[in-house]
Amino acid sequence: MTKLAVSLFIIFIAALGYLAILNKETVTLKLGENHIYEIPKIALILLSGAFGALSMLIIVAIRDTKHYIENWRNQRQQKRDLRIQEAYGRGLDAFIAGKDEEAEEIFNRIIQDELAHLNSLLRLGDIAFKTGNKGRAKDFYTKAREIQPRNIEVLFSLEKVFEAEQKWNEALRYLDNILEMDEENPNALYRKREVYETNKNWEALLDVQYKILKSDIPQREKQKEHKNLAGYKYELGCHYLEKGDIEKAKKVLKAIIKLDKNFSSAYLALAESYLREGNVEESESLLIKGYETIPTLALLMRLEDILIGVGEPGRIIDIYQKAIQNNPADPKLHFLLAKLYYRLEMIDYAFEKINAALDTATVDYHYLHTLLGNIYEKRMQHDKASQEFKKALKVDKPVLVPFCCHECGYTTKDWLGRCPECKSWNTFAIDLDGTCKA
Repeated sequence: MTKLAVSLFIIFIAALGYLAILNKETVTLKLGENHIYEIPKIALILLSGAFGALSMLIIVAIRDTKHYIENWRNQRQQKRDLRIQEAYGRGLDAFIAGKDEEAEEIFNRIIQDELAHLNSLLRLGDIAFKTGNKGRAKDFYTKAREIQPRNIEVLFSLEKVFEAEQKWNEALRYLDNILEMDEENPNALYRKREVYETNKNWEALLDVQYKILKSDIPQREKQKEHKNLAGYKYELGCHYLEKGDIEKAKKVLKAIIKLDKNFSSAYLALAESYLREGNVEESESLLIKGYETIPTLALLMRLEDILIGVGEPGRIIDIYQKAIQNNPADPKLHFLLAKLYYRLEMIDYAFEKINAALDTATVDYHYLHTLLGNIYEKRMQHDKASQEFKKALKVDKPVLVPFCCHECGYTTKDWLGRCPECKSWNTFAIDLDGTCKA
C-alpha cells in the first residue's frame, strides 16, 4: 500500500512538472483592491487543490469530532442508564420484599439523578399510598402523568387514590380516560363497576356490565359475568322497590325470572312488590309457583309470614301438607310444619308432628331440640324442656331458622338476596343441621 501511494505521488509530481513546462503563462489573481498578484497557472492549480483538500480535511475533522462526541455521550448515557436500571432493580426487589424504607431511599436517589424516571415515581407513589399518605402518593402520580399523560398505569394509580379518598367523580374521570384509549379494558371496566356498586348506582352499573360482557374476556369469565348480570338486575329491582317505584321493580324482577327461573331471590322480591300494591293473592300465587319451580324453603317461609299476617293460617298449613305429600322424606318440611303449629299455639299438633315424622336420634337439628324444649315448656314439662335445651347447646329459646351461604359458609337469621361476605347472589339455603359448608 505504501509503495502504491509513493508511486501515485511521483506520478502526480511528474504530471505537475509537465503541466508547468507547458503552462508558463501567468494569471492575475485579485484578492482585493490593493492585493493583485501575477502567479503562474500551475501555482493557481496547486493553490486551488490545496485549498480544496484543506477544506475537505476540515469538514472530515469536524464530522469525526462530532461523531466522537456523540459516541462519547451515548456511551456515557448508556452507562448512566445501566446504573439507574441496576439501582431501580435493587429498589424494586426491596419494594416487593416489603422493605419500604430501603426502597424509598433508592427510588429517591434515582429521582435526583433523573427527574423524569417514570417507574421510580410510580413506586414512590405506591409506597406513599401503602403507608396511608394519599396526598403524597397523588403528588408522585401527578408528576408521572406530566411525563406520560396517556400512560395507563399512571391513570390507574391516580384513580386508585381518588377512589380511596371517595372522590368518585374524579375516579370515574380517570377510568373514562383509560376507556377512551382502550374501550374494552377489562380492569378499567371492573373498577368502574366497583365504583358504581359502592354508590349503589345500579342503572349506570348495568351499562358497564353489558360492556364487560361484550369485551374480550375468557369464556369461563363471561359465564360468571352473565350470572352477575342477573344479580345486578336484582339489585336494581330492589332499588326501585325501596324507592317505591313498584312498576319498574316488577318489570325488572319479572325479566330476571324469565332469564333465570332458579333465581329464588327474585321471586321473593317480586312477591314483596305485589304486597306493596296490596295484591296478596298475586304474591301468594307467585311464591307457590316459585316453590314448584325451585323447592327453596325460604319461599314457603315467606308465604307463611304473609298468610299469617292476613289471618289465613289454614292456607299455609294446607300448602305445607301438600309439599310434604310430594316430598314425604324431607325432614325440613316436617320441621317447618311443626314450627308453624308451635307458632300458631297448636302445641299438641306440633308435638305429634315431631314424634310422628322426626326421629330426634337421627335428625339431630339443635333447632329441633330448641323447638321441642319450647313445646315441653308450654306443656309444663320443665324437666324435659331443660333436657332439650341442653341438647340444643343452650341456644336462645325463640325458634329462629338460620340461613347459610353455600358459596362461603356465611350464616344469618334473615334471608338475604346477596351474601355480604362473598358478594354472591341467590346462594342462601336453610341450615337446620348446622352442616352448611362452602
